[in-house]
Amino acid sequence: MPEAPYSVEVLSPVQYGQVPGQPVWEGGLYLDLMLPTPKPPELAPGVLYFHAGGWRTGDRSYGMYPWHGPVLAAHGFIVGSVSYRMSSKAPFPAQLHDAKAAVRWLRANASSYGIDPDRIGAWGDSAGGQLAALLGTTAGRADLEGDCGSAGWSSAVRAVIMRCAPSDFLTLPQDQAEVLDTLFGGPPSETAELRRLASPAAHVHAGTAPFLIVHGTRDETVPFAQAQTMVDTLSGHDVDVTLHVMEDVFHNLQTNIDLPWGSEPWTELGWLALDYFRRTLR
Repeated sequence: MPEAPYSVEVLSPVQYGQVPGQPVWEGGLYLDLMLPTPKPPELAPGVLYFHAGGWRTGDRSYGMYPWHGPVLAAHGFIVGSVSYRMSSKAPFPAQLHDAKAAVRWLRANASSYGIDPDRIGAWGDSAGGQLAALLGTTAGRADLEGDCGSAGWSSAVRAVIMRCAPSDFLTLPQDQAEVLDTLFGGPPSETAELRRLASPAAHVHAGTAPFLIVHGTRDETVPFAQAQTMVDTLSGHDVDVTLHVMEDVFHNLQTNIDLPWGSEPWTELGWLALDYFRRTLR
């Protein structure tokens, strides 16, 4: 790839929202903002990254790995890496409320950072991929917006990258029962409707944002069939979808030869994301 045209400035932490009824030191919601420098001559597209961790662990700092936010910012995107409430603090849909608040904040503050409010995308890995996917499929659902800040602005996104993420919790194998029961506040028999609500495939409709879906064929946590379900559902509604299959790759995007972080396929996927957002947010 050619040399990146920009350096990257990081603003951290930036508060994008507040959990209602909680003091700021407990309920503040934050992101790290990566800005290309010098400032691009025209309004830049914005992208929000949502980290992995089973909705109960992980950190927005994951978005600072070179193959996540920095590769986009160095090529002219303004990127936010988002913290959202963990399932131990609040069950779903709190995480989606936070994600939507982050999009609304980015749009509400677009003029301050030189962002084009009509060119905003979302991406994420695993749990974060599910949240990014919901942003792409639930635009306009007032009942899912939450009230964590920047009311009155749209939470719609124009493109989504969903990596190794579940698309249908009603068909997801229950070998992750502890993780899922915590996220939904109870077992499947008591939370079926909430699990359907959290399933990106359940909300696909004509006009859904375009998707790039990345999944490993040997994913031991979220079966590859979950990716195929999402692809089939999007295609069935004439939504633009691309499936990038990672042969012999496990859930954490490692291969059977246990490559370390920072090597293939991580770096390769960073360039893939850059190319995808360049095309869909142009």
